[in-house]
Amino acid sequence: MNHNDLYSYHVFLFPFQWHYTGEKFKKKSFEDRTNLDQFRNYLTNTLWKPNTFKIDSVLNYNEFNYFYDFVRDILYDKPDSKDEKEKFISNYFYDIAPESLYYKIKVRNTKNTVPAFWEYKLNIDSIILNLYSTGVGVLSFHLCNREIGQSSQDDILRINQYGRRLYPPFFAINPEITGTQAQFKAGGFEYGLESSKGNELADAITIGYDECSEDFSRYNTFSQFKTNPFQLSNGFKFLFKGVPLTVEKECATQDNKIFISPLLDDRMFVQCWYGNDDLANKLSKDLEYNENIPIKKEVNYGFKTNDWWYKYLFIDGGMMTCQNGEWAYDFINKQTNARWVNFGTLYGISRYSFMALTGSLENLKNNNAHFLVNHMQTMYYKMVELCLVQRACILRFSDEVTHLSSMKMKDDPYLPEKVSNLYKQYIRFINKIYFREVTAQEQGIELYNLLQEQMQLEKQVKSLDEEIEELHNYVMLVQDKKQNRNIELITLIGAMFILPSYISGFMGMSIFPTNSGSTVSSWKIWMLLAPLIIGPIVYYYFFKKYYIFWNYKKIILFILFIFIGILLYGMTRSLFSLT
Repeated sequence: MNHNDLYSYHVFLFPFQWHYTGEKFKKKSFEDRTNLDQFRNYLTNTLWKPNTFKIDSVLNYNEFNYFYDFVRDILYDKPDSKDEKEKFISNYFYDIAPESLYYKIKVRNTKNTVPAFWEYKLNIDSIILNLYSTGVGVLSFHLCNREIGQSSQDDILRINQYGRRLYPPFFAINPEITGTQAQFKAGGFEYGLESSKGNELADAITIGYDECSEDFSRYNTFSQFKTNPFQLSNGFKFLFKGVPLTVEKECATQDNKIFISPLLDDRMFVQCWYGNDDLANKLSKDLEYNENIPIKKEVNYGFKTNDWWYKYLFIDGGMMTCQNGEWAYDFINKQTNARWVNFGTLYGISRYSFMALTGSLENLKNNNAHFLVNHMQTMYYKMVELCLVQRACILRFSDEVTHLSSMKMKDDPYLPEKVSNLYKQYIRFINKIYFREVTAQEQGIELYNLLQEQMQLEKQVKSLDEEIEELHNYVMLVQDKKQNRNIELITLIGAMFILPSYISGFMGMSIFPTNSGSTVSSWKIWMLLAPLIIGPIVYYYFFKKYYIFWNYKKIILFILFIFIGILLYGMTRSLFSLT
């Protein structure tokens, strides 16, 4: 293997949500549950090292200068960042020598032809972990394909399709029971797993060492994943050894753990550069070329109707997942940036991919265009990561809104504070992460807009804004209602004292006489006792009729009513000269 050869470059990006879980964090606010301090502490004694950005190389300078200044704060963990506790982002890299570890993908051949398996071995260029205080993170694997024996068009499709899977997307059903009632009760996970391998799922994926191979065998028994389809693979456990990760959202333990979960689905986002001279020439060729018309209104380039370009763009390992020619044609045209097509360069973007096709690296070097590979490895990677973080934050906030919306004020008296805290984090997201434009470069603007459009970020931000506003309005309404009840309570208590206070002030009499040498007639005694007896009865009847439960406020009012009755009793004695 010649380390100067590079046939394709693959980046698998895993956006995820995270928060601390355990008894200590059960009633904590969103900000407390996503504070970066503890996560950084867990990573201290591992192979994850802080990735402080410095403009100490040509590539770093080019990448840094590519973005607007206000965008750099979210992309880079700079050495002049504020105090650790105020940091919004923490970047890490896995401390290994470049290309000393491998990312291996074993794919089953379901066509019963030779070979029985395809095995792909990619050099791990780097593994990067970016964490954000909004409760999201992105783990990315940067992989080099330097083997000519795995550089064909079909090889590239398989690497992208099978290398991105985190867990089985589905389980196949035994065709013998399809259409019967038995299909609704059938387990058959082992059969379903085996049938899905080679179709959508790799036979095994290895990250690092062979002992870290993941063959998904834990999915043979549903008890292994009954609470969450996503389970930490052996590769993830290897990378995060010593870090207390869990896939249980509510962890009933005193120990603090970090819950993580995918924010997309069972797959990772794919970014890929592929260099192939013959293919690039074929797809960039005008099928109806006329040298007498250098500029035409509509040019029939080869990529527009090419099934391989469609499969490459939409990460299909087998057949095209759109079997409608008109639709496929529209999808390709809407999601391909062909600014440099005459130079044999194409970019394609979907919700799950950012793809580039050029001539071979050797050809690019001869034409002084080798920087196209660097762009995919640096600035375009950072652009993809930013959009994934935006998408992840939107989904993370939406999940938190749903959680808070299901809570009641009586169950959690701190609900208003939690909503206010979430709103604070959302404003921070809008100001620091969500950008309409990130660079002044024309093609950068086009690619960023295409990423935003395919991920529907503008639409999702608008929907999230409405969700948070509705939640905020609901909590404010409940608070106002509670405040009005308190005002009514205070008013009622004040009203009870008005008559006794007025009579006492007007008559200027002593309420509780000290001379007990008088006699009283029976009808006067009943007049004295009436306020004390009838008052509590009327009060109790009122609450029993209009309220269901007694609480501490009503009990206090009841006691207060008895006190006022006693007060009226004393005043009545005074009015009838019982001295």
